[in-house]
Amino acid sequence: MKDSVFSDAVYIKSQKHPSEFSLYDPIPLFRKEFEITGEIERAELAVQSPGFACYYINGRPITEDIFISPLSNYNKLLWYNTYDVTDLLRQGINTIGVMAGNGFFNEPFDTAWHYQTASWRDAPQFLLCLRINGTAVLKSDDSWKASREHSPIIYSHLRSGEYFDARKADDSWLLSGYDDRDWKAVYCREIPTTAELRLIQCQPVREAECVSPVAVTKTGRGYLVDFGVTMSGYMEITLQEKRGSEILFRYTEDLDGELNPKYNGMDGNHFYPQSPFHLNRLIASGGVDTFKPKFCYHGFRYVLIEGLSKAPDPALIRAYFIHQDVARTADFKSGNPVLNYIYHAGIRSTYSNLFWSLTDCPTREKLGWTNDAAATAEQILINFDIKPLFEKWFEDLKVDMCADGSLPGVIPSHGWGENWGPVCDNLLYELPYRTYLYTGDSSMLIGAIPHFERYVAFLWQKKQENHEFILGDWLGSGSSKLTPKEFVRDFYLIKALRITTLAHRLNGDDCTVWEKKTKQIEEEFTSTYLDENDCATVTSQSALAMMLQCGLYRNRQIIAEQLAQAVIRDEFKLTSGMVGIQYLYDALTACGHPEYAYRIITESEPGYKSWYEAGATTLWERWDGKDKGSHNHHMFSNVLGWFFKSLLGIVPKEESPAFAEIELKPAFIRELGFVKGYEDTVKGRIGAEWSYESGQFVYRVTVPDGIKATFLGKTLVAGVNQFVIKEGENV
Repeated sequence: MKDSVFSDAVYIKSQKHPSEFSLYDPIPLFRKEFEITGEIERAELAVQSPGFACYYINGRPITEDIFISPLSNYNKLLWYNTYDVTDLLRQGINTIGVMAGNGFFNEPFDTAWHYQTASWRDAPQFLLCLRINGTAVLKSDDSWKASREHSPIIYSHLRSGEYFDARKADDSWLLSGYDDRDWKAVYCREIPTTAELRLIQCQPVREAECVSPVAVTKTGRGYLVDFGVTMSGYMEITLQEKRGSEILFRYTEDLDGELNPKYNGMDGNHFYPQSPFHLNRLIASGGVDTFKPKFCYHGFRYVLIEGLSKAPDPALIRAYFIHQDVARTADFKSGNPVLNYIYHAGIRSTYSNLFWSLTDCPTREKLGWTNDAAATAEQILINFDIKPLFEKWFEDLKVDMCADGSLPGVIPSHGWGENWGPVCDNLLYELPYRTYLYTGDSSMLIGAIPHFERYVAFLWQKKQENHEFILGDWLGSGSSKLTPKEFVRDFYLIKALRITTLAHRLNGDDCTVWEKKTKQIEEEFTSTYLDENDCATVTSQSALAMMLQCGLYRNRQIIAEQLAQAVIRDEFKLTSGMVGIQYLYDALTACGHPEYAYRIITESEPGYKSWYEAGATTLWERWDGKDKGSHNHHMFSNVLGWFFKSLLGIVPKEESPAFAEIELKPAFIRELGFVKGYEDTVKGRIGAEWSYESGQFVYRVTVPDGIKATFLGKTLVAGVNQFVIKEGENV
């Protein structure tokens, strides 16, 4: 479709059709010289590149942003960027250059997720329009020229790696006067009529942190670089080797006993039967070469360098931690090293998975798995300025909903990911609900009412069919067997109905029908999962916690006692999966056993303690994941929310969102010693801390103006408030 921002520009590419899989598949270069005759008061460049692109004007990059433009379902939604480029232009001849990548738009190799069959798949391309003083003066059209043979990036894919031939490195193509007579004409492609162009408003992806090596070790295969922490990103190196020699860079999170990369099965034939896995390659020019990839990134702590004739200079090596440039909004520390590990690892794993969505991991998949995000949305809203990214991703989610109301398990999607079920689909409700709770903005909830209704109808029908989805209480210690999938399905139907009703209420609608439907399903649920003595018939940690936190009981005390007994029965070992763990710690605290939650978190093995003792710097995919799975997942990170809600006592209310009114309920645990933290809310910073001193707890809270806060029935004043609570005193 035509768009006023892009005038009549079209996508341009260097090939009519994408190449078949090959390890020689150069990234195309595009260039155009143009003349400016008048004054330049303001110049704005609008760009859209479905496989990512790098843009240059007169030899200079237009921005520090990387991986432009945002991921989406390219058949339906095209996010574009705009940049002020006034200072890059000059009167007279100017040159604009573009390198266009593949991303998920053109993935030619087979994987478990089949992006090579995506209906949108095409050669690397971009859309561009330059406006000066409000008038379009340059656009992407058939007047551009392109070259693949002059490109120094001879292979690049987002998930597999990048190969750089430094013998071809010559940036003069970015400047005016370059001889491009052997460059070729471009192919044009109209903007898809099915897709909507939208300006991106969320934070960009950037090189957010530069990390120096902590060690460079000679091994039997080469030189192993250790950056000390696990991250998402890539390495930059400057070196000099014989012309034509090949240097390999193998990225990995873990090592085997021989100091070689270990991928914990993530590079197996099921996932990557054809493509290289986390491999970069440099062909040396013979001079001084500097290399870092432009169109791929990795999950790694270590890089094994093979092919060097001498040891690399550690001063000329650095890693870049790349992710959405999202600011922190909270901090936490305590007297327990395991809790402190969990917090910092949770922050690092969350950052590692902020890539135009919330990905599952930066290693194996880089996909926006919705089950992971639904499990962690609350802690992310506490700890990060995430609302702009959530709003962007929520639009991706809505356009990916199928006509029958079903959703793919990954967002954005090319169509892959059916039947993962409400463990994933719950993100449709979780994102707007938690955003409303923490920010007071109801627009996401109200704007999604048609989608809510369509999904409720879909899940209601699946309940009638007693349909079994793929996921239940995923990846706990025996969790799927302990909590029936139909229990999880029916639970999420109730949550969907409740949030749909809330959205209607916020929109000023009559909610009678929705309230009646919700009550009916709640009664069916309790009739199914409670016996004649009001005891739960499913007695897993997950099921009992879910029932408690969502009020699905006849007698709360009975279910609370069942949960306490279940924890004792399980010897304080965590048996909840990624569904139940969202509710377990809060439920134990709410029913008077915060010490049970604390003990599970700090002592359960396998559990967080196992990861801490293994020297992890991020959170893992599996509790027993020493030799399997990803070691940089965020899906078990919602415990960070418990730190703020239960230990510090800062909890927003649905009836009074955005912290307009809060009742502080900290959990005091003597063995913990102290906790301290703050949360930057939409109404200002709330700070809280307590410490155990000589048989009593000293609790200090700082609240800003505009928040009505109470503790033990007392209204707090703006500023610092201090309380002394004797050990054993009810709070």
